[in-house]
Amino acid sequence: MITRRQFLQGSTAFFTLAGTGITLGINNKGSNDLSNEKCLIHMFFRGGMDALNFLIPRTGVNRTEYEDKRQNIQVPIDMILNLNHAFGLSPQCNELHALYNQGKMAMIHAVGMPIGESSRSHFESQAMFDYGTPGNSSNVDGWLARHINSTPALNDNAVIPSMSPGNPPVSQQGDTNVLSVDSTSSFHPNSGRYAEEHLYTLGQIYSGSGLLDNAMQATIDNINIITDLDLSIPESYPSDSLSQDLGLIAQVIKANLGLQVATVDYGGWDTHENSGNNGTGSYADRLGTVSTAIGAFFDDLTAAGKDQQVVLTTQTDFGRRVRENGNRGTDHGTAQAMMVVGGAVNGGQVLGTFPGIADDDLYLNTDLMMTTDFRRPLSDVIRNFLGNPNISTVFPGYTGSHSIGLFPTDEIFKNGFE
Repeated sequence: MITRRQFLQGSTAFFTLAGTGITLGINNKGSNDLSNEKCLIHMFFRGGMDALNFLIPRTGVNRTEYEDKRQNIQVPIDMILNLNHAFGLSPQCNELHALYNQGKMAMIHAVGMPIGESSRSHFESQAMFDYGTPGNSSNVDGWLARHINSTPALNDNAVIPSMSPGNPPVSQQGDTNVLSVDSTSSFHPNSGRYAEEHLYTLGQIYSGSGLLDNAMQATIDNINIITDLDLSIPESYPSDSLSQDLGLIAQVIKANLGLQVATVDYGGWDTHENSGNNGTGSYADRLGTVSTAIGAFFDDLTAAGKDQQVVLTTQTDFGRRVRENGNRGTDHGTAQAMMVVGGAVNGGQVLGTFPGIADDDLYLNTDLMMTTDFRRPLSDVIRNFLGNPNISTVFPGYTGSHSIGLFPTDEIFKNGFE
């Protein structure tokens, strides 16, 4: 269990003041008017998650092709958790299945980059998704940073507008306010027995009116704000790292600090061999960990009356190839399956167009074909849930639809954005 003091001792911002060793970045704008802020949690499955053993064909020609192409690693039809009859979830995903049935989760087929702009390289593909720039794996800032820096809907009083357990991913590069939670020994200025004395001394040293003085005073003020909070993770969360990361984020949300964006990375999806047989094995177990973590997260938020204010989206490097390989695994592919979870989501449906997995349907004769540009569902969240109409800033060059049906598209603009 992480205590509030461990949280503070482990917190570092995204940049450091040169020559001081002091990390900054938290806004000094605390207020009591932050209880209704909306928040996006973006979860990245590093390594390339296999779409077809997560969102699984159950009927018709797609099921026949699935069984033919995955004779060893297929999930038996009687084990699959039914979604919309045609597709279902891995049997380890009971909590996700429950969220779907409650109307709080939507699945999206065949999500990816525009045809011809994808990559099977982990490094290039992750970079392009994190930057939000298909075909370009090098940029100044990430798409989440561009959202934070361009949105008119961010509360000026937010104490922690954005955060990441661990080092912030490239998607938050360029967001100078992002708070990261690292090891307990990395917090500045001092996590030892003289921490309070050290903080008091810094306040005396930087007591003027200059830029550095103001920055240090803001940092000290916010440390004091957070130390008055209880950010302990409830015992209802499993002990694995993903659950604990989500648990910490949930406590920040419940503390009404104005959090709008948080990221979580979860690796281990590069399943080239021995991914499992008949719906069991290492891949299925990992899906089970994801399901219990997200389930605990939304149980916590629902109990606190916060589930309507939070949306969780998922992404991965790429999907896997449709055919299993000779090592009972799958190699790097193209299109992926995406989850969108939250109380405000038009859930209980499988969105997108499934391209089919017969030989003639495959991209490059091997991969699930992309039919939904990844920027479309993310634009739906950014515009129609978080209230940022500046999609051309968040995703430069994107001219596609800003909705896939995850939210009512007219309500947010009653405030005059459009």
